[in-house]
Amino acid sequence: MSMLFTLLLPSAFAQQERLEAPGASLSAEDGAAAPWVNPANLGFDPDASLGVWYQQGFSQTTGAANSQFAVATSGGGTGVGLVYKNDLNGTPWWGFSSALSVRMPENFRLGANLTWNLPEGANNNFVSWDLGVGYRPFPWLGFGGVAQNIGNPAPNLGVWARYGLSATVRPLRDRLELSVDWLNTDDSAQSILGADELNQITGTIRLKPTSGLVLRGQGSTNPAFSSYTVGAGLEIYFDGLGGGAWAQPQDLEFMAYAVTGEEDERLFGAGRRVPIVNLDQGFPYQPDTGFLAAPAESYVHLLERLRKASEDRHVKGLVLDLSGPPLSWAQIEEVRDAIDAVQAQGKPVVAFLSGSPSNGAYYLASTCDQVYLHPAGGLDLIGLSLESQFYRGVLDTVGVEPQFSKRAEYKSAPEQWTNTEPSEGSREQMNALADDLYAALVGGIADGRGMDEDAVKTLIDEGPFSGEEALAKGLVDGLVYPDSLEEHLEGVFVRGFELDADYRLIDQHSGWKAHRQVAIIYVDGPIVSGPSSSGGLLSGANTGADTVVSYLRSAQEDSSVKAIVLRVDSPGGSAFASDEIWRAVELVQEAGKPVIVSMGGVAASGGYYVAAGSDAIYAEPSTITGSIGVYSGHFSLGGLYEKLGVEYELYTRGRNASMYSMSKPLDPVEEAAVDRLVGVTYDQFKSRVAEGRGMSMEEVEEVARGRVWTGVDAKEVGLVDELGGLQDAIARAKTDAGLSADDEVELVTYRGSPNSFGEVPAEAVRTFFTPDLELPDDIAAWLPYAPLAEERVLMILPQRIEVN
Repeated sequence: MSMLFTLLLPSAFAQQERLEAPGASLSAEDGAAAPWVNPANLGFDPDASLGVWYQQGFSQTTGAANSQFAVATSGGGTGVGLVYKNDLNGTPWWGFSSALSVRMPENFRLGANLTWNLPEGANNNFVSWDLGVGYRPFPWLGFGGVAQNIGNPAPNLGVWARYGLSATVRPLRDRLELSVDWLNTDDSAQSILGADELNQITGTIRLKPTSGLVLRGQGSTNPAFSSYTVGAGLEIYFDGLGGGAWAQPQDLEFMAYAVTGEEDERLFGAGRRVPIVNLDQGFPYQPDTGFLAAPAESYVHLLERLRKASEDRHVKGLVLDLSGPPLSWAQIEEVRDAIDAVQAQGKPVVAFLSGSPSNGAYYLASTCDQVYLHPAGGLDLIGLSLESQFYRGVLDTVGVEPQFSKRAEYKSAPEQWTNTEPSEGSREQMNALADDLYAALVGGIADGRGMDEDAVKTLIDEGPFSGEEALAKGLVDGLVYPDSLEEHLEGVFVRGFELDADYRLIDQHSGWKAHRQVAIIYVDGPIVSGPSSSGGLLSGANTGADTVVSYLRSAQEDSSVKAIVLRVDSPGGSAFASDEIWRAVELVQEAGKPVIVSMGGVAASGGYYVAAGSDAIYAEPSTITGSIGVYSGHFSLGGLYEKLGVEYELYTRGRNASMYSMSKPLDPVEEAAVDRLVGVTYDQFKSRVAEGRGMSMEEVEEVARGRVWTGVDAKEVGLVDELGGLQDAIARAKTDAGLSADDEVELVTYRGSPNSFGEVPAEAVRTFFTPDLELPDDIAAWLPYAPLAEERVLMILPQRIEVN
């Protein structure tokens, strides 16, 4: 976040209606003072900011005092401000400002500021307007321009129109900024200011030698160099709040102010923070924004918080609060890896379990150094259970006939409609899946608790446990009430530690675009044609090919984006939509940017299709992937119609014109046509995998046929490159883009549909707000698949698998 400064001018030239805070530039100021400097710049910084200023000045001839107080806040492209002044004659002056900035293409911003001016005296009130433009084509270069007090609203009060241009260069990014501003006042002020003072040139330097300290310097002169003004100041920051002082000796002006900054900006005090992270809330990949909504942290932001906790020298440990985190098994493995990274830095991690923690909750907690359980709680460590349901009997009862064609024997998705029990292929892969997930559970607990795997299996067979039983069995280290938790932590963390429940929950971001970005694009939920949907009361969330393609195109065209991580957590969906995304990935690669896939809980069928052509695929050991196969189906309602007394008559032209009618079953010719299309699509799927993975069609067939694999098995058969999570994929993306894996980059994502200029602006990964509205699980699980009703050929995982 930029600090809060305005253009400094000689006292005789300062206009009464606006804040004259220290050291800003028309092209650099984008914080709370921006409405008075250049309102266009409000659109560069998405974060909320606040500033308070107090200025005291004295007349060089009479010694009379004047003062100024101002307060302003901004965020999301808007800003408001209040100024109160007493001039050298003791005359009070109030000013209320409201500003707005509008995003334009190619990193342009347009802005306007409206100020209601209320100087003391009858009939002196007036309104002034400012217009501004900002342009930041590169992370190191920016331009700005303004037209202030348009139309000379109050020349009798010393308020004239003025126009300015500015440029800022940042050779060391936020460490050093150099700005030059030119400001011209309307000729009507010549009789008051003099001809030489109508134009002013100002140079500004901002230097940040270390975290939490900012030094300022500024000089202003006219083109004839007949007068000049210089000023200097500094700012010191402590955990997101800074105090500053500024002096302008020639004009006997002094200012003190307080401003907001980045949370990790601090000059003194190392601190002994111990963040508390609540893992029981939902962590969607992209939370929806909404009015009257509850805060929601994105999953990627959670991982980033944990990563920064491992690297932050002020963090001395970590506390996890959980009972049943709503995460997939693979995501739990990913969070475990993040916890291991914290521990690798010598920082203890403690888990506090409440309620009746599930298998997943305990699997996650078991990697921590200490595990505490609520005395009234229990431990539902009971092993894994996978269940398949079959509806053929119901369909037969009501007179509905399912007809499906598939490739191949393991593609068991249609079996829920066509069978009364699983096929041998389905049983085989479900048992293999259960074996792998169970092995991960047992192995993880054994490693975390220092137990033998056979002992862990015995304990699982004895579960569930009460709190006392869990303690006696060595599954937890203590029974602790929440109000006494901090007391128990005193022997775990360093002396004088402070618990922090809000650690980096809300991040601050610079108004300057990072020069190195990695874009994270999500394929989350069923893949459908058209735009993505975030879901609603009667619809489910899904990923639309049109939306993902537009995001990939935006990242491809953005010079700051060096690589793309495609996060896939999808069971698949439409074959056509999957191929559209696959093609967009190929175009990004042809443009010279690497695309790395990070698989979440599931990346199967169409989810694997979109990943197959990437430069590298990362999966967690328990990621469910593969399912390289397709199917197409038809339900005939003729029997149901007969039961209900519904009659119908078809009028067709063309042999297969009625093949999609649900009033009758497919005849053999129509069934053959459907089967042929399924075969063509299956061959196309295999060819995409063969091309992307460097395999022959025969080798792909060996691992395809609709077979589902866990991540660990998929790596053995060549379907993924590495076992690892999102952070590993980001590191690979950086190295493939020619950067070091340790280089800092800004993670950006995309949201919404293309604007009127055809752009989808990138935004930093952050915490959003999302409506708190839920449907029953059984209903909500099916809603995202509703758009697939119009698709002819599907690539989708046979089961919806949850491990609690």
